[in-house]
Amino acid sequence: GAGHWAPLPIVLAGTFMVVLDFFIVNVALPSIQAGLHASGSAIEWIVAGYGLTSAVFLITAGRLGDRFGRRRVFSVGLALFTVSSAACGLAPTPTVLVLARLFQGCAGALLMPNVLSLIGVLYDGVDRARALSAYGMTMGLAAVSGQLIGGVLVLADIAGLGWRSCFLINVPIGAAALAFAAGTIPESLVAGAGRLDLAGTALVTAGLTAIVLPLVEGRQHGWPLWT
Repeated sequence: GAGHWAPLPIVLAGTFMVVLDFFIVNVALPSIQAGLHASGSAIEWIVAGYGLTSAVFLITAGRLGDRFGRRRVFSVGLALFTVSSAACGLAPTPTVLVLARLFQGCAGALLMPNVLSLIGVLYDGVDRARALSAYGMTMGLAAVSGQLIGGVLVLADIAGLGWRSCFLINVPIGAAALAFAAGTIPESLVAGAGRLDLAGTALVTAGLTAIVLPLVEGRQHGWPLWT
């Protein structure tokens, strides 16, 4: 029935926003650099920082969903992603924008593994195949349309917002999905879920940062020995 499929649009909305934000900023970067007088490394961090924090917290976020409830962690991620998107759109300086993007990546990490976990719990058999197909289509649509939507928003300059609308577009989507999440998505968790691997998370964070940081900062510093 309709109720059986009701959670799917909500979890797919979270997926759409996370993937969209990997691509939508690409066409907005020149406007961001001009509008905020951002350096080249700041512009690189706007892109790389989001991917970095999304990657390093994925496994931990999945374990958090197992332990504390997938709907709960998904909803927290959705709320944080919405707030961080607003922070990106309202950022007054490049530093604030980079920090907001790092925070946004963390929120995206809370969303993505729990979307798949929820689909796995809510659906089985043919329904699971259909739900996963919808998930794949949503990711593809978000990736393909991201730069197109970003270009339209920058050119339209809605209410004089320019590039800021590329981030603020997430706010109404996230707020609407969050409003329906609690009453639509059933809770699920894993009894006796294992502990969080905090040491592993710290090592992954340090390792990926050691790769990304020199690549982003090295050129403008003349590739010093520490890079």
